[in-house]
Amino acid sequence: MYISNAKVLTIEYLVIIYWLVIVGIIGYSTSMAMKAMLDKRSQPPARTSIGSIQKAKNLTPSVIELFTSEGCSSCPPADNLVAKAQKEFNDRTIVLSYHVDYWNNLGWKDRFSKKEFSDRQVEYAQHLHLESVYTPQAVVNGTTQFVGSDEGSLWRAIKSYARESNDNISIETTTISHNKLSVKYQDTSIGNNEELVVELVLKNAVTAVQRGENSGSTLYHTNIVEAISHEHDKSGIVDFDLPAGFLKENYILVAFVQNRKSLEITNALKMDIF
Repeated sequence: MYISNAKVLTIEYLVIIYWLVIVGIIGYSTSMAMKAMLDKRSQPPARTSIGSIQKAKNLTPSVIELFTSEGCSSCPPADNLVAKAQKEFNDRTIVLSYHVDYWNNLGWKDRFSKKEFSDRQVEYAQHLHLESVYTPQAVVNGTTQFVGSDEGSLWRAIKSYARESNDNISIETTTISHNKLSVKYQDTSIGNNEELVVELVLKNAVTAVQRGENSGSTLYHTNIVEAISHEHDKSGIVDFDLPAGFLKENYILVAFVQNRKSLEITNALKMDIF
């Protein structure tokens, strides 16, 4: 069979055209895919993500109250645990360490201990139907309690707490003079059975224990409550007596709303002293 040179050339041209078309289609598809990918990367996050972030910012922090003592050998692990929790969860929780005084006659007097802190723990024990007080004990938002060194219970309590803040608490430092700190407060949402608890809190402290169960140990404390004021008015001024050697950068102010019947804590904030 005879095939002319013209037909051979025509077939070759058709093959070339065919491959050019295929390459063009592939190139176009590739460029469109790359364009879609770049467009996707340049788009803002989905609205649901932004909403979730905004909602998280409006949650009130969980309040972890630790009842502890420098004279209790079981307490250092709990002290270390709440420090870890405060660092890890940051604005999601407020740790408050109350040093009780009923260990003071057993070999070592805790310099941060006060009877009113022991009385606060007794009130919780009665409300939560406990047979007695103990250390270390953690009370979460005034309603749940467990051994203060129980990391699993503490982490679950913090992560599961998701109460929206009403943003009604306002506190500010007015004056620091004559060994007194004056704090102006306001909370228009306080109900008949509620009070605003305002506290002066030392951020950190270290103690070298010389006697008692922790003799020879160096203990590290976080957010030590030094003074408490219970306010029932919607606004006013609280005066705190300042400890010797007071430096405002070492302290914070904490305020939270607590129901006097259920003892539930429903709103809280912390702030530096300016």
